[in-house]
This record gives sequence, C-alpha cells and structure tokens, in this order.
Amino acid sequence: MIISLAAANRDTDQYTDPDALDLDRDEARHLAFGHGIHFCLGAPLARMEGLLALGSLLRRFPDLRLAVPADDLHWGHGDGLVLRGLTELPVIPGPAVA
Repeated sequence: MIISLAAANRDTDQYTDPDALDLDRDEARHLAFGHGIHFCLGAPLARMEGLLALGSLLRRFPDLRLAVPADDLHWGHGDGLVLRGLTELPVIPGPAVA
C-alpha cells in the first residue's frame, strides 16, 4: 500500500472545494506528520520552525505579494510519487521593515 500525499485532502466526497488551498478548512485531517505510532517525533519542532520563519518573513516584509497572477503559478509533482507543490513562488517583498 502506498499513500499518495499528493492526493491528500483532495477527495471531492470529503471536501467542499478540494482543489483550493484553504488554510482554515474545518474538516482537514492531513497526513503530513504521519499518524498513530508512526507520528513524526519532530512535528512540534517543524511546526514551530514554520511559525517562526513565516512570522519573521511577514513582519520583515509586510507588503510581500505575488509577482505573477495566481493563475500563472505551476504545481509540480516532485518525484511523481509523494511530493506535490509549487515549482516556484515568485514574490515581490516590498520594502523591509527594520
């Protein structure tokens, strides 16, 4: 059995708009850090690092925005089996806040 993380949260029977990136989706139950006895021991650290990195970035560049229209973003499948994500994310940071 292979779990395809690229298909996670994209089931039309389970999710209202499965192809939309909705960070506030109430019914999300993702597999990013595993489950049960296979749950990632580093999950709390990874979550903390993500919060610190994104928070710092957005505080430093509050005017950060996409450099291209959202429709021009391209999603890739990495190794074709597990990964799915943007191939690039062009942004305009705007002026830095000290």
